[in-house]
Amino acid sequence: MEYRPQSPSRRQPQSDWYFNEADVIERQMQADGHRTWGYVIYRTTYSSDDNWAEFLRRLRFHMEDTFDSYNGRDILELFTLTVFSDSSLFDGADTPTIRAHFRQWAENAFRAEQQPQDGSSGEEVRMGLSPRYQFCVQVDAAALHSVVHDAPAPPAIDLTKNGWVKLINKSWIPREEDPRARPDPNAYEPIEGVTERDVGWMKCPYQSVMTEYYSGNEGLNGWRTEYCRPPKVAGPPYDE
Repeated sequence: MEYRPQSPSRRQPQSDWYFNEADVIERQMQADGHRTWGYVIYRTTYSSDDNWAEFLRRLRFHMEDTFDSYNGRDILELFTLTVFSDSSLFDGADTPTIRAHFRQWAENAFRAEQQPQDGSSGEEVRMGLSPRYQFCVQVDAAALHSVVHDAPAPPAIDLTKNGWVKLINKSWIPREEDPRARPDPNAYEPIEGVTERDVGWMKCPYQSVMTEYYSGNEGLNGWRTEYCRPPKVAGPPYDE
């Protein structure tokens, strides 16, 4: 029997919209009244500008390839690549340092970035549930090496998740500072001094961090569903 979508995608009418990442991002933006999207990237390694340029090239390739498959180039045109790459501030920076800077940036950036282009005041711009202001990407030396040297070069697909980046949750706080936290009977190896299961960041496949791991991270439900404690990398194929 031929499948008939209940909520057809306007880009791919043969499928439901929620299977189309371009549709999902578009609806997220409409719900928040936003006009741009995309994770902010923090560069925290500066040993090779050539490797950094190659990282950005590979990231862009997989974004274009994904959105082409969804007939969603129009959404890609609304993407804003924001990279913090001041070596005096971020060279070798740890996750807490990046999180603190991102929190401060996000607090005001959404007002400047999401103002209507026609200059009209209208309703007050809000942060909403946009992943752009909830999570950020960190590329440290290990992540950069994994993408440029361990993962296959495009157009090949990295089926074994060799290339990854850090995805940082802005809202994460240590368990001892969270009055709602419940005791965890399990013991975990410390990561940056954190012995909890959720350390506030995870490794994401670089080729899908700006697509699948963006469209699925509106609010915090996606984080809770997909979270994978390092050193494992999120997403399939899953370890047994």
